Amino acid sequence: MSPEKVVIFEDEFLLANDLKRQISPYNYEVTAMFRKAEDGLQYLAGIQNKEDLPAIILMDISLAGKMNGIEAAEIITHLYDIALVFLTGMSQVEIFEKAFKTKPYAFLIKPFDLKQALISIRLASYLKSLENKVLKNQEAFGDRFFEQIGGGIQVQNQAEAASRIKLSDESIH
Repeated sequence: MSPEKVVIFEDEFLLANDLKRQISPYNYEVTAMFRKAEDGLQYLAGIQNKEDLPAIILMDISLAGKMNGIEAAEIITHLYDIALVFLTGMSQVEIFEKAFKTKPYAFLIKPFDLKQALISIRLASYLKSLENKVLKNQEAFGDRFFEQIGGGIQVQNQAEAASRIKLSDESIH
C-alpha cells in the first residue's frame, strides 16, 4: 500500500520537520512543508493531477505571512477534497469556534506526542474515507432514484395518453 500524502503548514520549521520525521515510518509521506499559507496554497493550485493532491493537510492556526491557518483552511476545504487537521497551541474557545467552521477532521493541541499525532491523522483519514463513501452512495442512490422517477413519469404519461385515446374512442361511438 502506498503511503498517504501529507502536507504540513507550520511556521515552526523544527516542529514541522520533527513531525515529518516521526510520522514517515507509519505510512505517511510528507510531500511539502510551508511556513506561509500563501506558499502552500500556491503549491496546491499548481498540482495538475487530482491523484497528486495530499490526502491530509496538517494546518497550524498561526502561520508566518499575511494569512492565518483558518483562512487558508477555508480556501482549501472549498477547493479541494482533502482531510484537514489543525495543529495549535492556542486554547481560546473563540479560536476553536472559528476553526470549527472550516470543518476540520481533527485537532492536535501542542505540545503533542507521536501517539496523539498518529491517532488524529488516522482519524482524519478514516473520517474522510467514510465521507467519500457516503457521498458516492448518495450519488448512486440519487441516480437510481431519478431513473425510477423518470420511468414512473414515462409510465404515467403513457397511461394518461392511453386514457385520452380510450375516452376519445368512447365519445366517437
